[in-house]
Amino acid sequence: MTRLRLRRVSWIGAAAILVVAALVALFAVVRGDLSDTDGRILGTLAAALLAGSTLVAGLALVERDGALLGRVAVVLAPPGFALLVYAIWDYVFDGGGDSWRYGWTGALVLLALLVAVTARLLARTPRIVHLAAAAGGLAVLASAVSIAAIWQRSPGDTIGKVIAVLWILAGLCYLLVPVLERFGTAGASPAETRPLAELDDVELVATRSREGVDPRLAPGERLLLRRRA
Repeated sequence: MTRLRLRRVSWIGAAAILVVAALVALFAVVRGDLSDTDGRILGTLAAALLAGSTLVAGLALVERDGALLGRVAVVLAPPGFALLVYAIWDYVFDGGGDSWRYGWTGALVLLALLVAVTARLLARTPRIVHLAAAAGGLAVLASAVSIAAIWQRSPGDTIGKVIAVLWILAGLCYLLVPVLERFGTAGASPAETRPLAELDDVELVATRSREGVDPRLAPGERLLLRRRA
């Protein structure tokens, strides 16, 4: 699946989820109340949006770089979604237990992976790639510490402060990735070559240099790249 098709599928899926969520909310408003079932459906749609975004971002990273991080995101997105859905539907029925812990575990895993993968997708230059790696590492560490605190009965105030600091640093690094990427390319000159078409190992490119061919086409003529019979 090409990157363009991945983007289309992800946007179509996100739009479908938002439309269904809006329909459920409108139905609840017209009916006069938001039932437990409506709330569970909306929560499931939100979980699907989060898990789907993580999965598609992981697939895009695998396609672009073949990175291990993308493969990890693809593998862990379905279990994270399953934990979230279990918590959404089990917690309302039982009213307690450990289901909320499973839900937060799944949400934090998906969030950390989404931050790490999208930061890597946004980074292009080597320095920004290192910053993206720092953002992903901090997000994973913050998620791990948060999950450990969730499963402890009394984690204490100190671990809460550590979690807050880690998430703040992860958010800072993540937001700096696109900002610094844009800043670094703001004054850059346009690329010397621009690929137009590719056939096997042969590329047709447009270039600003003096090398290459100036076809001087007549009005109405176009270039055609074809293979000999």
